[in-house]
Amino acid sequence: MTRRRRITGVLAVAIGVSTLMLTGTGPAGAAAPTGAPVPLIVDTDLFSDADDAGALAVAHALQDQGDVRLLAVMVNSRSRWGAPAVDAINTWYGHGDVPVGAHQPVDDSVAADDYAQPLAREFPNDLKDGARAPEAVGLYRRLLAAQPDHGVVIAAIGAETNLANLLDSPADAVSSLTGRQLVARKVGRLVLMGGRYPQGRESNFLMDPSAAVRVVNDWPTPVIFSGFEIGVEIQTGSTLAQTPTTNPVRRAYEIYAGAGVDRASWDQTAVHVAAKGTAGLFELSGAGRNTVAPDGANTWTAAPDGTQRYLVAAAPASTVADRLQALMVQAPRAASPA
Repeated sequence: MTRRRRITGVLAVAIGVSTLMLTGTGPAGAAAPTGAPVPLIVDTDLFSDADDAGALAVAHALQDQGDVRLLAVMVNSRSRWGAPAVDAINTWYGHGDVPVGAHQPVDDSVAADDYAQPLAREFPNDLKDGARAPEAVGLYRRLLAAQPDHGVVIAAIGAETNLANLLDSPADAVSSLTGRQLVARKVGRLVLMGGRYPQGRESNFLMDPSAAVRVVNDWPTPVIFSGFEIGVEIQTGSTLAQTPTTNPVRRAYEIYAGAGVDRASWDQTAVHVAAKGTAGLFELSGAGRNTVAPDGANTWTAAPDGTQRYLVAAAPASTVADRLQALMVQAPRAASPA
């Protein structure tokens, strides 16, 4: 993070399954109905706020617990340091084989409190430079085409640039489907950190407003929004000081927030919900439609036939923080590089 229509037929079944997974009322509670790991793609800016690094820590911990199968991490910022920083985190968790896609071409931009470049330079990773990463939309199309229908969950925790480009992508040698058709067939739901509810302005929608308009207004599968008001009260990160100095997530928080200092947890909430559902920590709003204006401001409209919902707090922020921090400091199951 940087600071609509009635459903019938097969898609209705997919939405019903998504509701069971998110509310915890299905056979396996908040997990996937089959108990199988959730096929997850994380789309992150990993640029100016350390909660992106914290969200990746949550994703990797949940993979080690068998809750998710991390298909890929996509970087939606232009900085050449984002993809290798992601690769460094993946590598530390013993998941260096998880592919990392990048919004190409990359540039030399760095944030004011830059932690991505130090992670890319100081910690083991194969990419070294985002220019060496596969282009994000092409990687999305290859991965989605190979997955079962309506199975993939995407956690979006940055600008919507990659997702908008995916929707607009044409048929190609990988799939005869357009991007929007491919998403509709292969994605079960999108969990998106962005906006304020019921209305307001938030940085993820403001970074690339045209992309936010395209994705939020036109995404063809169920969407769950985690708004600014959810993560701002959930403070995590201080306990990373207890983890090894070889942990790049610890280093990200030290640079951005300071050693042993907490930070708001916007992005971690989206990843956790994508993997575990509401899990007694949140509730879902009534059905409706989120609309993003050209300036990035969003407005929620209740609609019984809507396919979108937003998160509402159901547990104290401290309870959610404890759950997230336990995942953020969980030691990698596989051996980490020294």
